[in-house]
Amino acid sequence: MDDKLIDRLCCPSCRAQVEFQGDALSCAECECSYPCIGGRPLLVPFLEDKARFEALLEAASSLPPRPSSDTSPEGLDGDIEGFFFRTLFRQFDRRDPQWAFLGRKITEMVARVGEGLSVLDIGAGECKYATLLGHADYVSTDLVFSSDRHDFSLIDVVADASAIPFRDAEFDVALNLVVLEHVPDPWLAVDEMARVLKPGGIAFAMIPLVRPEHLAPFDFHRFTRYGIQRMFENSGFRVDSIEGSNGTFWTAVHYARMISKTEPLKRYGRRSIRGMFLNRLWHLLLWPLVFYARRSDKSYGDEFPMYFWVQATREPSGD
Repeated sequence: MDDKLIDRLCCPSCRAQVEFQGDALSCAECECSYPCIGGRPLLVPFLEDKARFEALLEAASSLPPRPSSDTSPEGLDGDIEGFFFRTLFRQFDRRDPQWAFLGRKITEMVARVGEGLSVLDIGAGECKYATLLGHADYVSTDLVFSSDRHDFSLIDVVADASAIPFRDAEFDVALNLVVLEHVPDPWLAVDEMARVLKPGGIAFAMIPLVRPEHLAPFDFHRFTRYGIQRMFENSGFRVDSIEGSNGTFWTAVHYARMISKTEPLKRYGRRSIRGMFLNRLWHLLLWPLVFYARRSDKSYGDEFPMYFWVQATREPSGD
């Protein structure tokens, strides 16, 4: 395990320094011991919850060893937004306003992260943004058992967003992108994000207002911009901006189109042929509306967006 990473870590239970001993990290203060599997420490504060810890241990044990280094992404060529859609998230249609917005915000975010700045990606999943932040000192965390559809093999530290096992004021930048809805107590995660940031450090977050349930059963919350602002300010942030990802009309049209793609109602335990036909017809008839909503998105207010993009600055303590 990298010595620099170990020096940054702390016990998630008591915040004391941890030391690497054999194949585990130990805390001298509270005498907790945390296993390391495949070069990846499991620093979680719920060791007493045997069932939960064993589930996490099983998920972490199934991952391949953490690679010692990452290869530079091919095809980047300075075109962050193009690489975002062409390589990282090919499933996103950049004609859809919410994804076009995200591509722009990620490009702006990468430009804000200077050479060598330390970045903590909280709930990093497949660490997609690591490829865009190769010029930075990038570290990733996740709980790794929230989904069997994701590849968590690049995660540096297995950790809970509500008890981040890093020392105070350790990072220049924190990322929290579509994570807070999956945290049972999201205000604790924002507190932790503030704690590990240096004074003046920047947090970037993408937080949903409207989205179907997903990653069951780890889906707990949706947020308004006013709830977001209160939560961040209570944690010691100055909220620099909260932007809606798209206009109100596009949200309505997008979800109408999504419903038209779902399985129709069943009758007597069988799929309804009439329902299937009506769904296909509805989906076809919606296309002119989809075209109009994409072209006119900026003409509508963002009181009902799918996501909010948040940029906030960690205030100095005592101010």
